[in-house]
Amino acid sequence: MKQIRFGRRENPLKLRRIKWIIRKLVPIAIVLGLLIGLAIFLTTLSGSSSVINFIISGTSLRSDDGRVNVLLLGMAGGSHDGATLTDTILVASYNLKQKSVHIISIPRDLWLPSLQSKANAVYQIGILQKNGLNLTKTIIGNVLGLPIHYGLRIDFHGFVEAIDALGGLDIEVKNTFDDYNYPIAGKEDDLCGYKEEERDFSKEEAKKLNIEPGKRSVFLAPDGAIATDSAEEDKGIKYFSCRYEHIHFDKGKTHMDGETALKYVRSRHGTNEEGSDFARSARQEKVITAVRAKILSLETLTNPQKIKDLINTLGKSIDTDISVKDLVEFYKFSKELKNTYSMVLDDSVLFHPNPADYGGVYVLISQDDDFSKIHEYIRKIFEEDEKVESTSAARTR
Repeated sequence: MKQIRFGRRENPLKLRRIKWIIRKLVPIAIVLGLLIGLAIFLTTLSGSSSVINFIISGTSLRSDDGRVNVLLLGMAGGSHDGATLTDTILVASYNLKQKSVHIISIPRDLWLPSLQSKANAVYQIGILQKNGLNLTKTIIGNVLGLPIHYGLRIDFHGFVEAIDALGGLDIEVKNTFDDYNYPIAGKEDDLCGYKEEERDFSKEEAKKLNIEPGKRSVFLAPDGAIATDSAEEDKGIKYFSCRYEHIHFDKGKTHMDGETALKYVRSRHGTNEEGSDFARSARQEKVITAVRAKILSLETLTNPQKIKDLINTLGKSIDTDISVKDLVEFYKFSKELKNTYSMVLDDSVLFHPNPADYGGVYVLISQDDDFSKIHEYIRKIFEEDEKVESTSAARTR
């Protein structure tokens, strides 16, 4: 059968109308792609530079001292207890001159004296004050000693629903793998038959259990045994096995709905060499590429209902002060990024106090009261990396 080519000469008005629609929808589709990429990044708790390249850039954005600082928050969402706790707290600090970005990870257990709470509860406290994002930007900015110019919070449900709105994704799975310890949503705090109890331990008892003496909360097994090491990930998985499920993926092309895609990118304990950060980043890259391709496909761009569904889905799952204009600027300059660095606030500036001093709660506290050591720590890292970049640039000239 002979193919009939539809050209301008046959129907110029209709063809111009189609081109106009596509031209108008492309920027919207790109912005949607950026936000879905952010969802993938936040829900996988990964520092992959490939995703950061989607979101941080632009010389016309708000900045201080040549840096644009963006707060990125990820939360589970839903209606269960703790749904609005932000278990992922990151700040992306982009150096406009060097075209580099530092991704700073803030522990969710960081204790904030001003609020008498952990860092992961700041957004929740802000919601009660009808100021969730701004309060979190201010508090986290004070911790780091950096002005936070933009903020974005997204929940897991947005990722799942956006993929479903696209009709799912076709992903080429590299290796067959199993993950027997994938967390089940809503069961994060299930005690699996254990119970939590506060006890007062003598020096002798504490020595046997390798803990500090005094009052502290511990988990008790059904047989009464004390599980003092339940906070350790490998032991915690053993004790609280009801919190986890077994997931499986076969090698080859697989059509994934939103829930399946989320499991694919979040899996951390996969067999067959799929349990490493590198493997997880590779899976993430595949999903991002598939999302972009699906959004920019003619099927999506010419389907107003699908575009509307995506906008509605992301609108319900996102809290941000980044305007569409700013997002387009981020995207426009994203390919200028040359280097990406990851930074974690660790025991060089933080330490674990006696839980008994904090109501038995496990927290991390700063080595000083005003976070000045953290400010100095970040400043020095910025300066050292900038010197390396300047030296490398000089050598390539």
